Amino acid sequence: MTCRTNSPVRAHTSIMRHLTRHRTGLLAAAIIIIIEITLGNLPFWTSLGAPSPTSMNAAHVELGSGLVQGGDGVLRVIDPTQAYIDAPVANEQVRYVRYDFGGGSPKKADLHGAGYSFAWNLRIRLDAADDAAWHTGKVIDVSHGVAATHVIRNRSYDGNVTRLRLWVQEAQNTQFPFGRVMVNVHPSFRISPVRVLVMAATAAILIALRPRSRLYAMPLDTTDRRQRAALALATVPFLISFGFTIWAGTQQGAQVFHRPFAYTYDMDQYARLGDALLHGRPWLDLPVPKELLTAENPYDVAFHERLLATGTNEVYWDHVYFNGHWYTYFGVVPALLLFVPFQAITSLWIEGGAWLPASVATIMFLIGFLVFGLLLVVRLFTRFFPSVSVGSTILAMITFMCGSNAWVLWMRPSFYEIPTASALMFTMMGLWFWLGARRGDESDGYRLSRWRIAAGSLCMALTLGCRMTFIFCALFFLPIFADEIRSGLILRPIGMLLPRRWRMGVWKEQTRGHRIPPRVFASWRNDLAAALPAFVVFADLLWYNLWRFGSLLDFGNDYQFTVVDLTRYREPLVVLPQMLQYYLIQPPRMTGSFPWLTVPYTPVHPWQYHERIIGGLFWMIPVCLLVFLMPAMRHTLRRHRAWGLACMSLALGVFELLFVSYKGGLDWRYVCDFSWLITLPGILMIPIMMEWVKTKLMLASPGIIRTARLVRASVITLVLWTLFMTVVSSFMTGRASPMITSNPNVFYTVQSWFVW
Repeated sequence: MTCRTNSPVRAHTSIMRHLTRHRTGLLAAAIIIIIEITLGNLPFWTSLGAPSPTSMNAAHVELGSGLVQGGDGVLRVIDPTQAYIDAPVANEQVRYVRYDFGGGSPKKADLHGAGYSFAWNLRIRLDAADDAAWHTGKVIDVSHGVAATHVIRNRSYDGNVTRLRLWVQEAQNTQFPFGRVMVNVHPSFRISPVRVLVMAATAAILIALRPRSRLYAMPLDTTDRRQRAALALATVPFLISFGFTIWAGTQQGAQVFHRPFAYTYDMDQYARLGDALLHGRPWLDLPVPKELLTAENPYDVAFHERLLATGTNEVYWDHVYFNGHWYTYFGVVPALLLFVPFQAITSLWIEGGAWLPASVATIMFLIGFLVFGLLLVVRLFTRFFPSVSVGSTILAMITFMCGSNAWVLWMRPSFYEIPTASALMFTMMGLWFWLGARRGDESDGYRLSRWRIAAGSLCMALTLGCRMTFIFCALFFLPIFADEIRSGLILRPIGMLLPRRWRMGVWKEQTRGHRIPPRVFASWRNDLAAALPAFVVFADLLWYNLWRFGSLLDFGNDYQFTVVDLTRYREPLVVLPQMLQYYLIQPPRMTGSFPWLTVPYTPVHPWQYHERIIGGLFWMIPVCLLVFLMPAMRHTLRRHRAWGLACMSLALGVFELLFVSYKGGLDWRYVCDFSWLITLPGILMIPIMMEWVKTKLMLASPGIIRTARLVRASVITLVLWTLFMTVVSSFMTGRASPMITSNPNVFYTVQSWFVW
């Protein structure tokens, strides 16, 4: 009887405990449901009580003189100043209008060619007229692939209207599909699974990283299967996205673009290089104009303009011209690793073999960077911060992935991104192998894994054949192996170059006590493992230069055809402060519409190559501000034996920043060269500050506890702000290769969530 009586009570208690334990998640779920029902369906609620809808096809509307029929269900703009569609209204209020694209398509268009583009995404302004005058509305985007954008809200006039006018804001000769216009359409109530999933993911991140999350009390354990599975699971969405990008890349044809009287843009340089290497030659199989062969100075830009003015097509942008042949100055390693094998294998069933799309190669390298970048963060923390929490590790992973700027390469995976993506991957691999070369523990004596040292040296050396500036990251060898070098276990002659503070002392004590196995004193094997792979790679790459240009150290950069004659051009030093300001502290520009940020103005005087960037490093990756705490944290960093690594990373980051600013100019792609180096010491601050917070929270002083909580909240806020800026800047419309053109369906889908 007692058991039966208490059973409902126990069940009720269990339910209450469960609800209490998960109250944050339940509250988040309730908020998501409310947002989806109300704001997510605002057009449905505001259209209740509106007049009955009226449907008008092309026969019932009046086209402005700037629009003509361009085929079955297709209109063409012949005069942008008169490109409008007029629809009569029976003197009533109009809240929503639906634009129906109909069945028009490029195949049904009457005109084709380079001068007649077909637009699936339109910019439309809805104006309304009453008995007295016209009222101007706002320009909005209507996308064929996103049904939510087809419904246009009348923002021009709230009273009774007699006529509607849809202005098509497109260039002359643009063709687009048009079926009908529905006035006073009643939007249906719908639940968007994608929007709900995005809100749920956002809530999960905020809940998991909130200051009181249990993750900050959970120690990182690389042997825990659940933690390993969680890390692998976290990469799945990115791998799926990469898979879609690879699939889209395989649908592309030859990436060669030419306009009359202009340079030819060949985006298959790596594929052509792979084909050239398979045929035993270093130059690309491209025609050379006879005028170029006999030119006194083939690199003169004025000469190029005169050559193009004659209609010559064989002048290739960003190609290297040398001794009567076209070359590419981009590193050869990606071609050897991917493009040559792909063409060779596919030649077994395709005559001559197929060419690997550049976008596929970029994504493959980015997948490698993602995997080894995350593993590198774990290895860094397990070596220097053994008691680090899972929460701090997650914060560092988010920061490092955003701070690397690799998402920019993913947004525009052309051949320009291949050198940087491959160099990032090999650098992450090299550091991961080197940091894992020390095996064993202090009690049993450490030992070095020669194959890991060799693998790290090989990966680092390969960066010279990807993007040359990354080769300086090989200097990380010094702080990583500082103790081994000073103890004579590896490359003993360079030990005198290391600062005394980098020595931990443990190796010296073990050497005196003979706790290290005698074989480790045969350091020549370790030296060989460290130097031989790098020597082989360097020798091959320098021979490749000799084969192409007759000089070991000539990488061909000065022979490229670009906006200036690089054989004579010298970068003006006076622009360096401007470049540094733009790269570091230039804030993004605010706008009044989605995504509310756009690229800032970045004029450079005198001229130096520059593209508009999305904002300064400290605005887009604010966690980098933590590097200014390094002097205050130097004793803690030394105690954790990470001071040398942090200093080397920051020094290399500053060097790369100066080099890129002076030699390369201003381009957001170039941020990948130095941003991760400046971010790396920033993420080393995260476990230190979280450890300090954990210590202070144990004290009884309310003031110290409040300060500790404020510090913890500040670190989390910086990380979340970095993540937020990365996501928002992905939707910026003013930068190079914006999402609105590269992936319009995603852009317009997200934009529709914020347009009511």
